Amino acid sequence: MNSCIEILQITDCHLLADPEQNLKGYNPERRLEAVIAAAQNELQQQRKDVLQADHLLLTGDLAQQAQFHVYQRILLKTAELATNTHWVPGNHDDSAAMAEFAQMGQKVVIDGNWAIVLLDSTANPDGRGSGSLGDQELALIATLNELPVEHILLVLHHPPVEVGSVWQDQIKLANVQQFWQQVDKLDKVRAILFGHLHQEHQLQHRGIALYCCPATAAQFKKSQLTPLLEDDIKLAAPGYRLLQLATDGSIKTKVYRVDC
Repeated sequence: MNSCIEILQITDCHLLADPEQNLKGYNPERRLEAVIAAAQNELQQQRKDVLQADHLLLTGDLAQQAQFHVYQRILLKTAELATNTHWVPGNHDDSAAMAEFAQMGQKVVIDGNWAIVLLDSTANPDGRGSGSLGDQELALIATLNELPVEHILLVLHHPPVEVGSVWQDQIKLANVQQFWQQVDKLDKVRAILFGHLHQEHQLQHRGIALYCCPATAAQFKKSQLTPLLEDDIKLAAPGYRLLQLATDGSIKTKVYRVDC
């Protein structure tokens, strides 16, 4: 039996109301389906005894056209990927539509000596793509040292750091200073997981690992002044991230790209 907690991250699917329509030159539905098939295959190869991840984390911008049936569709499509599925909204999502799925409203998930904390970063939108953690989310972070666990994984949509891409750094987490003021008081946070950038990143900030997963929808080039779609064949491919959370707090992770 695998003693690690297996996490699958899928992000920025940007599904449309009509699954046959394209967005930015790609069909987001087909790209998501390709990622799901590839992730299932990889999990079956890695976990001979258990054919699912322990947790699937859907980290925002799941819908480009945010309607109930679009969220229903993504949950149905991903249902076999993990024992447990959790999500956070992104700036393109409709939090009210997502809230109709009451079973998805959990904020803190405890598994062994780990806690997965799901944060909504879509408060106070600026109309360009940025978002903030509301007072309720900041208050939740302030309580996390009280959790009966040794390690914490924070999950949100917006990046809490700059990545050297001018236009994207302008639409990161808006109240990033308040976020880090709270996180700096914690001693159990081992990593922060996010999306939004449509790129892969693996960073360190203040001793904490930060992981960004590529989108299943179109990807953006890194280090740009303005939005530019990725034209490198490998980097333009949809992707997903697998993480193994060990009982000692260490994390193994890898991003997988999918031919589509």
